[in-house]
Amino acid sequence: MPTAMMSASSSRKAVLVGAAVSALSALWVMAQSGGGPPGGPGQGEHRPKPPLEQVLDANADGVIDAGEIANAPAALKKLDKNADGKLTPDEYRPPRPPR
Repeated sequence: MPTAMMSASSSRKAVLVGAAVSALSALWVMAQSGGGPPGGPGQGEHRPKPPLEQVLDANADGVIDAGEIANAPAALKKLDKNADGKLTPDEYRPPRPPR
């Protein structure tokens, strides 16, 4: 292959690699900053805590401490909507978001 063609091919590859790196970097920055479409996650909206965390983390500090662990049986009973003594996924999982 002539040198001129090799350098054009190499130049094209360098441009493509640069463009790919730039695109990936932009996506990474958006993911880190919570960027996305307006009104989407990270834009002033906070996901509600899962029901298990809501009942176990009584003081809502994000940590389940020794006192909260000791109180776990009583706290978990709050999730037992049908009072059958069992927690089923529909009782301990967060509700699905509307579509």
